[in-house]
Amino acid sequence: MKYLLMLGGVGLGLLLGFMPSISRPKPMWWRILTIAAVTLTVLFSLLPPIGGTLTDVMMASRADSTKAVPFYAVVEDEVAPKEGGAAPDIMLRDARDSRISAVLSADASTVAALRANKGRSVIVNVRRGANDVQLVAAPTNTIVAVEPAITLPYIMGLEERARIIFFHVPMSWTAVVAYLIAMIFGIRYLRSRDLAHDAASAAAAGVGTLYCILATITGAVWAKFNWGSFWNWDPRETSIFVLLLIYFAYFLLRTSIDDDERRARLSSVYGIVAFVTVPFFIFILPRLLPGLHPGSSDDTTAGPLLSPKSEAINPTKQVVFALSLMAFTLIYFWLMNLRLRATNLERTMEQQRLENV
Repeated sequence: MKYLLMLGGVGLGLLLGFMPSISRPKPMWWRILTIAAVTLTVLFSLLPPIGGTLTDVMMASRADSTKAVPFYAVVEDEVAPKEGGAAPDIMLRDARDSRISAVLSADASTVAALRANKGRSVIVNVRRGANDVQLVAAPTNTIVAVEPAITLPYIMGLEERARIIFFHVPMSWTAVVAYLIAMIFGIRYLRSRDLAHDAASAAAAGVGTLYCILATITGAVWAKFNWGSFWNWDPRETSIFVLLLIYFAYFLLRTSIDDDERRARLSSVYGIVAFVTVPFFIFILPRLLPGLHPGSSDDTTAGPLLSPKSEAINPTKQVVFALSLMAFTLIYFWLMNLRLRATNLERTMEQQRLENV
């Protein structure tokens, strides 16, 4: 299901992107749909709270006994009162696996707040207690949410930083699609010698390079908070840097040739050769070498998105990720459409100027 949703998001974005035309102005319904998709992506990526399982709590606590984890649970009955009139503990059942429960020890105010929400789902910041069925509430910001409509899964070591997946990964994937489209239009130019195809190829590569730069920047920000510095020369960082150099050379080639036909012919050939390197630098090389990025050769999985065994992408996150793929694809086609129309307008104005001379 995860892969079907991903392919569906990209496929729907591609289908809508070519409607009704790659070069004509997009209709109002198309623009409204794109804005709605982007807005929903941002809202569903940033607003829903993160809630982990009891297993997440245990694993995080074993790595760091002081680590508090947002536990997504259902409030059950109180257990027997403690001696000395202390507030009784509260039984919490894992909201994602009703077979697992644990006892939470907390202060009187937290117990009272949880007691008032008996039978309802909550997200509570907790850590492991004396054993795997004993939890201790975090001293501050204990109750994160009550009856959350949508929750995102807890990813060990990433936590809130995992939200960048909804932006960084779609940008990277869309850049690959953009370079593929640039190559296709380059081939079409070589077959037809129609400069409109060359303009479309250049526009596709231009917006694709913008996406590649944004993917590099968001990846660098993510690396700062997870690896300690913005740039570590990880194999994936190195490969995307080389890929940017390849396409920067593509635009240098275009700007260095004045003759339209010769520029289009050489650029088309270069674009075809350049795209041959894209799958190698994006999908193959980073997985052949050990590195810090998920999916490297020394990683136990293919990464949280591609691994069939990964539980880091729950159904909600799968839907939001598919939506983000569609949204970023639609934005790409909108930018490409604007760039192509601007190029065509410049060409028309230049022809009119030459005719009037």
